[in-house]
Amino acid sequence: MSNPFTEHPNDVGLGYFGHFFFALGVVVKLFMATMACFVHAFFPFLFRNTTSGIVKELYGKIEHRKSQ
Repeated sequence: MSNPFTEHPNDVGLGYFGHFFFALGVVVKLFMATMACFVHAFFPFLFRNTTSGIVKELYGKIEHRKSQ
């Protein structure tokens, strides 16, 4: 019988807590991207490349995890 708490983490080569902390890191980065984008909406001269840079960074990390 599969364990729903460990099946996906094992599929991506992580244990439960490794996946937990990786996911929390993604949350923090996405929050930073969200705040930068929010400020940028009002002041377009600020954070011009911040959100896209964070998204590209996260995409690279997540794609790297899939290939392992």
